Amino acid sequence: MASDDERENVYLVYNKIAGWFSENRPTELIEKAHLDDLIYHIPADGHVLDLGCGTGQPILQYLISKNLKVTGVDASKEILSIARKNFPESEFLLEDMRHLHLNQKFDAIIAWHSFFHLPINDQPAMFELFEKHLNINGILLFTSGTELGEAWGMNGGENLFHASLNTENYSQLLKQHHFKVLKHVVNDPDCGHANVWMARFCG
Repeated sequence: MASDDERENVYLVYNKIAGWFSENRPTELIEKAHLDDLIYHIPADGHVLDLGCGTGQPILQYLISKNLKVTGVDASKEILSIARKNFPESEFLLEDMRHLHLNQKFDAIIAWHSFFHLPINDQPAMFELFEKHLNINGILLFTSGTELGEAWGMNGGENLFHASLNTENYSQLLKQHHFKVLKHVVNDPDCGHANVWMARFCG
């Protein structure tokens, strides 16, 4: 079992498995339909903040292929070093998303299979950070669970922590922080059974 520190800071586990993750993370773009929805709602030259960007493949890679500017953020220095080698022209920041203060606003924020690594108690505060870093009418795209609880998964021989609020909690947090839900897809069979949220920041 992972240590308490690795439970609170999952990026420490990603530092251990960075090479394995880079080699084994599926590169088929099963997220394409959701990314295309996001692209539809933002300017053609929009700037996207990819929180928990990993190695940049395949999501950041797809977005830059669509001529969007993407800033990648990850708290794992080992993962980020791979991302920088993969995409040397892109901007990457070594940051814990929970402490993000960029003094910059974006047209979209993506937290795809990253936000759900945060402990339950840390997740509500993220919605204020999402709010602070989005332009009016900006789009938030993230994945979550559907029920309140914690789970562990095995990746690269290491235990990896996941947590979720319940669906009503997320709905309330989005409303509280001035987001309008554009879609909520549960257990998407075409996207690895992900639970996907897309919301517009209304200001």
